[in-house]
Amino acid sequence: MTGDLKETLTGLFVEMAIIEHLTRSRFERNESLEIDAPTFGLLNYFVRTHKGPDSIAGIAWAFQEEPKYTAAKIAAVELRGFLSIAPSNGAMEDSIVSITDAGRRALDDHLMKIAPDFEGLVAEIPFEDLQTAYRVLHDIRLTLDNLPDR
Repeated sequence: MTGDLKETLTGLFVEMAIIEHLTRSRFERNESLEIDAPTFGLLNYFVRTHKGPDSIAGIAWAFQEEPKYTAAKIAAVELRGFLSIAPSNGAMEDSIVSITDAGRRALDDHLMKIAPDFEGLVAEIPFEDLQTAYRVLHDIRLTLDNLPDR
């Protein structure tokens, strides 16, 4: 790896980590928002990525987490009425999870509340640059999703 490539890749992933941290912190400080980052991730999974019900094991695999950790997150979101868990006769990881109508509404409301803030954050960046950044980040995410060691 050349020095320029190493520097670019390191810079890219550092910037992504900082953006994620600053964005998460910004929105978690906003008391008018009812959804925290883990809840958003789970609801978004069902609305944008995985349209139907899924097992706890499947969700854990998608999030690259341990099933027990994922199950705890899901249980907390279920208490809020945003997810539904159908217990399994087998292992906890086999329980089937689905999003509720309340979960869909909560995600929609959340996205509507944060949209103006996101627009303000990137107002000075040309739209074409945002489209390019989105395509590149999407490709990186797909690569990470499809790594054989996950």
